[in-house]
Amino acid sequence: MKKLSIALVLFSSILWSLSLDTSAITNMISKIKEEREGISLSKLEGTLNPFILVEEKKEENLTKKEKPKALKIVIVEPTYNLEAILNNAVFINKKWYKRGDKLGAYRIGYISQADVELIGKEKRKTLTLKKKKFIKLH
Repeated sequence: MKKLSIALVLFSSILWSLSLDTSAITNMISKIKEEREGISLSKLEGTLNPFILVEEKKEENLTKKEKPKALKIVIVEPTYNLEAILNNAVFINKKWYKRGDKLGAYRIGYISQADVELIGKEKRKTLTLKKKKFIKLH
């Protein structure tokens, strides 16, 4: 159905272009060739320049205060608070995790009775319980 409608539109546009006689085409060309009135030169000179010119300052001409300073990128790592360990689950920052779960840039590793190991791509961290609350269920 789409192909048929596309073909009909294409065919009708071809027929329309063929139906224009040479006098209509000559009339259109003559209208294009007619001199049109545009903006006057005095009005054009009074307009603002739309282009912005940017001048680069050379470093050798800058004073010490103007010289650009290098930006330091500081990555602030969140603090992780180990609040409880229950069997093979840990409660860190008010959320429960088990071994293998992701915690920010780390993955939960070994879980013992008093601490948990966080494994990252470049480093490892060990979180230890501040208050000794051991809960062991069998």
